[in-house]
Amino acid sequence: MGTAKNSPRTVRTCRTDLGSDARIFDDGEVVQLLKVAIEQEGNQTAFAKRHGINRSLLNEAANGKRHASGPILKALGLRKVYALDQNK
Repeated sequence: MGTAKNSPRTVRTCRTDLGSDARIFDDGEVVQLLKVAIEQEGNQTAFAKRHGINRSLLNEAANGKRHASGPILKALGLRKVYALDQNK
């Protein structure tokens, strides 16, 4: 089982009661998570069949050639969110 280089960052979205605590993953970390999930399933074909995902799109996402789509994120238990850029 692979591990991410860095732990995901836990952030508070802003100084109000809006939002929630979250673990933030960048695109590279999502690719790492995807590769581990594929490995656990056995191979890309098995992962794609189990989750009803087009294997070609899965391959491109796993190789960083395209962003992970909604079905891939769902299979990983992830969802897209907006995060406050605290560097501005």
